[in-house]
Amino acid sequence: MLRKTVMSMVLVFILTLALGLVTAQAKTTDSKTPAVDVMTQAIGSAAKEADNSSSLATVTRKQINDNIYEYTMVIKVGKGQYDKIGIHRIVKEESPWVPIAAEKAVMMIHGDSCNFNTAFGTIPGQPASDSLSAFLAQKGVDVWGIDLRWTFVPDTATDFSFMKKWDTSRHIKDIKLAVKFARAVRALTGSGHGKIFMLGHSRGAQFLYAYANRESQLPEPARDLKGIIPMDMVYKFSPADSQLAQAALERYQAYKSLYDSGTYVNSDGQNLKGLAWLTASDPDGISPIIPGFTNKQAALSVLTATYATYQPLQPITPFYHYLAGTFDENGFPDGLQYVEQMDKILGIALASPSFQSMGEIIDGEAIISGAVDVPYDDHLADIKLPVLYVGAAGGMGEYGVYTTTLLGSSDVTVQVVTLLPAEAKALDYGHADLIWADNAEELVWEPIYNWLELR
Repeated sequence: MLRKTVMSMVLVFILTLALGLVTAQAKTTDSKTPAVDVMTQAIGSAAKEADNSSSLATVTRKQINDNIYEYTMVIKVGKGQYDKIGIHRIVKEESPWVPIAAEKAVMMIHGDSCNFNTAFGTIPGQPASDSLSAFLAQKGVDVWGIDLRWTFVPDTATDFSFMKKWDTSRHIKDIKLAVKFARAVRALTGSGHGKIFMLGHSRGAQFLYAYANRESQLPEPARDLKGIIPMDMVYKFSPADSQLAQAALERYQAYKSLYDSGTYVNSDGQNLKGLAWLTASDPDGISPIIPGFTNKQAALSVLTATYATYQPLQPITPFYHYLAGTFDENGFPDGLQYVEQMDKILGIALASPSFQSMGEIIDGEAIISGAVDVPYDDHLADIKLPVLYVGAAGGMGEYGVYTTTLLGSSDVTVQVVTLLPAEAKALDYGHADLIWADNAEELVWEPIYNWLELR
């Protein structure tokens, strides 16, 4: 998700103290089976197709619910310590290590300060089946996802020079490897080698559009995608929103200045972890971040009034916020509208990666502004895939619809979750409510499945 750093660096010290308290992991089963041999074979062919040198490092398998299992593959994609990606498969099994033959498959791309699990999968302390990936797998969809390189960088890292060339182009290359791998494994395990859908939330939708933009120039047999599902992302502003495009240019210039000075990392995830730890350990303590607020109020403010945290820069859209909040008579945040258990959100924050490469953030602002020449929007009119745009009225919502009008597709479906009048947009369904809210299954996940079923 898009984030702007505003928290004090005291959180770095706080988080360091908290390390080791939030490292419990679900048990997994690692096994040498014919299925692993299949994956080894698949990564070889995928690497060749994607022109991306890689090798299979580890494979783990764990039960999600009933006969739904998650396979997690770590793939080495370079010589560096953190040159690796994760690939997930959540699917029904006929028997141990034998997935069902599934007609529909989707590759999910996470956003900022997330990994696959904290965006779409298993959330610490929550039922393993309570996720978009498990929901679709239960319906018979073959669900895949990626962990981008920066998700493997540990909380203790201090030298980020290796991130210098980690940008949209690098991540698209890794995503292509993941897609080719998924198609190869599906072919080898009975689901055929057909094209697959791609779903991206937030920054993940930026990568989705960039992927489809590049793929549109390939011969049809070399293409991978059957359809795309961008979730709550602005890729291009309409001419009527030129002021918002100008704000994107100003954010681009600010981030680019940091990059040019040698800052190749964005540490918003670390700061959010610090806020989460303070809230979990001392919710009523006085916040060192927002004067006059408790730790819990500070965390709720960042979640529910995210637009205020961008200052002195402007938020991507007016009243943009992660989650819809509730506020007391004095205007202080006191809860979340659509997430009953605050512990759920704290668990997500504590389990998410601390660091992210700056490159794709700069690319994103360049794309959105329209004032900086980048290669990721040159062929939008050549994208003729079926499209489902899913937005949140309190996130990027309707602002993300304009991009769909620039595509060459004749099959475009738009769904913006809107629960309040326009004048209450600051309180409406938020950017991350689409994937974390208690009612997301009904409002978001079910419509996504229904759209997939018709294509």
